[in-house]
Amino acid sequence: MMRRLLPLVLILIHTCALAEMPEWAKDLTPGTAGTHFHVPPCEITFELGWNNWITAGKATLSVREAENFWRADATAASTGFARTLWKYDCAMSSIMHRADLRAHFLQHQETDSEETCRYRVSFEKQRVVTETLVQPVKGKPAISTALCFYGPMDDILSVILYVRSQELRNGQKISRVVQPWDKPYLTTFEVLGRESLRFNGKNHPCIKVGLKIRKIDRDTLLLSAYKKMKTATIWVSDDELRVPIEMHAEVFVGYMSARMTGIKMLEGGSAMAKLPRNMTVDPPPSK
Repeated sequence: MMRRLLPLVLILIHTCALAEMPEWAKDLTPGTAGTHFHVPPCEITFELGWNNWITAGKATLSVREAENFWRADATAASTGFARTLWKYDCAMSSIMHRADLRAHFLQHQETDSEETCRYRVSFEKQRVVTETLVQPVKGKPAISTALCFYGPMDDILSVILYVRSQELRNGQKISRVVQPWDKPYLTTFEVLGRESLRFNGKNHPCIKVGLKIRKIDRDTLLLSAYKKMKTATIWVSDDELRVPIEMHAEVFVGYMSARMTGIKMLEGGSAMAKLPRNMTVDPPPSK
């Protein structure tokens, strides 16, 4: 009898340990969207720079309505001389609830000279299920599925809309758990003040926001340093649109920047999008 009960006891102990909220969770910003809730369907283009030296790539970001959800799509690619040093392409789709901007489903693909990685992520209220497919240029593909027993989380696009929705008063801090691809991170945004940035020949009032990131262990929920990015700063237009005008980041490959080159407001059919056919990610089989 004791031999039969022991596995059950161990499972219960493990479940209770996971149920205990980590210390950092008490500082998280509540999950409801703020007063700047309206998201105008639009498409934004960016130019990417590296070390204040060369144009490194281009990126696009669009937000459209998709039934009861918002669908945000982003693409990025290295270009020109930078592409000869580092060939990179990525495409991402984020599906989030229109009622509260809560992440629902993410699919992301990135390709460099060595491999292609595809991620499908299902965001549930108390856990996140991640499917990862790695296809090397040479070799066989590998597919895996992982569980993180913490939720809810944002994805990288839904957290942008969430932060945008907040009051963003000077000195305000916003902390959220974000899974941009296959691993969770603790992100802290801090409003550093107001500045004026020149764009299209005109000065635009902007909100200056700093960003700090720490890694979260998927199994233990313990924090550790994120060494691939030291600091990041984002300038958001201080108006009703609240779009990202410029972004700077100190990363492991140097100094990266992104600057908005254009914005197009979407109307009618162009403001509508379809949902992915399959937004379910099955958890790994029980061992």
